[in-house]
Amino acid sequence: MASENQEKRGEQGVQARVPDLNFVRDKLQKFQSKMLQDFEQRLSCMVEDVLQDLRQRELRAHEFPNFERSDRKSTWHNRVTKQTQSDVSDSPNGHANDTESRPPLQAEKSGQKQRRRQLPEKVFVARESYLTALLQVEHMRTIYHIFYIILVMFLLNVICHDYFVEGRIDLGLGTFRGGLRRLHWVFGVWLLEHVFVLALYFAFRGWALVRHKLKPHSSLQRFWSHSCLILYISSQLVFCFVSTSLCLKFNLPFVSACVLLLESTRLLMKMHAFVRYNAERVIKGKAKKDDAAEEGNEKEATGRPFVPPFSCYTYFLFAPTLIYRDSYPRTSHIRWKFALNRLLEVVAIAFLYAFIHERHIDAHFGQYGLEPMGPSQLILKLFGMMLPSAVIFLCGFYLILHSWLNFTSELLRFGDRMFYKDWWTSHTYDGYYRNWNVVVHDWLYEYVYKDMYSHVFRGSKVAASLSVFMISALVHEQVLGFALQMFFPVMFFFFGIVGVALVFLMRSAPKVLGNIFLWFSLILGNASLISLYAMEHYALKNCDLSRQSWSDYLLPAAWRCYN
Repeated sequence: MASENQEKRGEQGVQARVPDLNFVRDKLQKFQSKMLQDFEQRLSCMVEDVLQDLRQRELRAHEFPNFERSDRKSTWHNRVTKQTQSDVSDSPNGHANDTESRPPLQAEKSGQKQRRRQLPEKVFVARESYLTALLQVEHMRTIYHIFYIILVMFLLNVICHDYFVEGRIDLGLGTFRGGLRRLHWVFGVWLLEHVFVLALYFAFRGWALVRHKLKPHSSLQRFWSHSCLILYISSQLVFCFVSTSLCLKFNLPFVSACVLLLESTRLLMKMHAFVRYNAERVIKGKAKKDDAAEEGNEKEATGRPFVPPFSCYTYFLFAPTLIYRDSYPRTSHIRWKFALNRLLEVVAIAFLYAFIHERHIDAHFGQYGLEPMGPSQLILKLFGMMLPSAVIFLCGFYLILHSWLNFTSELLRFGDRMFYKDWWTSHTYDGYYRNWNVVVHDWLYEYVYKDMYSHVFRGSKVAASLSVFMISALVHEQVLGFALQMFFPVMFFFFGIVGVALVFLMRSAPKVLGNIFLWFSLILGNASLISLYAMEHYALKNCDLSRQSWSDYLLPAAWRCYN
């Protein structure tokens, strides 16, 4: 009886566990089916990516032969990671800064620290710009011709409007006359700035020679270097202050003020690049040669500290790069036809900007502050500026980063024409910011990001990147604010806050959707940016606003006009 009861209880226990086992088996089967489904989806996506890459490679091999090169230095990459060599310090004993004089554990930690912080360096290679290579293809030349037709249509639009409405044909010359007023003052300030910039070379040479003579007295040497560093920083701040204050003193119009401020910013970046690159060489007591000349070898300076010749410095001041090197790849001759075409493109886009200002910006916002304005009117004006803003954005890129820089490169026989990359194919804001303006991005990377990463934040890439974004946003806002003579930090908000947020939000976005959203945000953002600045400019011009308290200086005039 006892055994029968035990058997019955066992059968009852098995029957009780059967539903649990069935439940677990169902869950496992569902989990397996989901895993297989996800695996199949991922596999199909990977196969599609591989096939797409193969199709693009085949297309490039036939249509874009200039993009397929065997040498890595001849490709569109502009940085390489170099192996650090043992440096001869400027110390009195003159020993190399190797690991032999350190304990093994300390040397191993130092080596790991160096490897962790090693960042790639900029390399210069003779190559054409992206669009120069792309426009060799008939399909891309067709798109180029379409933009020519757009320019002609804008021209016909302006001619018809001037003739039938105004009774005269102006061709945008009124906009040129208004925007380029007091340009002779800008030219005079530009000459004085170059006198200051050239004097910096001799000041740097004097610092290096005195520092070398004070080598036996380390305390005096440090005092001299620190004093010169403080003087250098003070001179850069004064240089920046003078250029911005002169915009207000001379009451420069927008175009003239932009020319002065952008040229002043360019010279500031040039000066810092020269001092930052060569100060390290003087402190190390070396003459570090460029890769193209000495293949990365370094030789010890004898007698006096090495300072580059004055001719290298003057060429760098006008070369279309912000990264200092003693020499750059040079072309064999000047293609005068190529240079003339680029100059004509600059003139054509300048006229196009004048047409857009007269027929769109002034037409949409010229009466702002004098006409009734509500949410519906604002939305209509914003969407009315979508396409003109997109044309301004694309033509601004082509004007500065392609036409003007290629024109100056051709005259100076500067070989490395990679001023931008294929930013239009980016699907994240990381790629867009890296590829949009390679000239400025390289300067920020070499002289801001690397120093922040190595010396300030000690290996934190996020903190170094955020500091770069904040500096860039402040400079952009400073140029626009003083050129328009207003405090209206929309550019800082769009660039330093919204742009940074989109960098982190779009990192995991799919390629197609990411590229679509990138273009949507660029067109919408530029339309909003141009519209807001235009409203603020015309509000200050049309509305008689009094400023009785400090808050009146902070509140936008576009808001105060109607509130």
